[in-house]
Amino acid sequence: MSLKNTKTTTSGLDWNSMLGLLVRLKQEKNYRAYLLIATGCYFGLRIGDLLNLKWVDLFEKDEFILVEQKTNKKRKITINSFVKDALSFVAEINTTSGKFDMSGHLFQNRQGNKITVQFANLMLHDVFTRFNVRVQNGSTHTLRKTFGKRVWEMDNKSERSLVYLSEMFSHSSIATTKKYIGVTEKQISEVYLKL
Repeated sequence: MSLKNTKTTTSGLDWNSMLGLLVRLKQEKNYRAYLLIATGCYFGLRIGDLLNLKWVDLFEKDEFILVEQKTNKKRKITINSFVKDALSFVAEINTTSGKFDMSGHLFQNRQGNKITVQFANLMLHDVFTRFNVRVQNGSTHTLRKTFGKRVWEMDNKSERSLVYLSEMFSHSSIATTKKYIGVTEKQISEVYLKL
């Protein structure tokens, strides 16, 4: 984590490492961290938008509309089957324990209030440390970068995927997106060499 009003570079997680981490969090019954990492890595939202999500927005739905806080742009997010299963699983656990409120935020503290960005960062820092997750300056931003890195890798590190990500992230240019997900000139050269 960084000091307030300073900039640090955060890396994304390797996708398989992230999936393994989700399995361990589920086994540990750390459902809040499990759901935060799952939704963060599958939706690619800024943390403020992620923390504002409510169960009613997502539960048993195929997609949802979000107006981003930072840009005020409307985004339509399709809910992946993995996230649907994670939501159903956590909702069932919360219902069994009497903690489920459909109108409540996805990520709540013990008092039923939405958790803060600072709390989410502390929670992730603890998770990354306990499970020896290799990530540079792990924070909530790691989740969004993991999404970006995964989209780029799934599309064979194509320019097209950078165009998609630039639009999804509301970046002003593809160059910004490349820098954001950590694409280096060496990696771009390797793409050309593989043709």
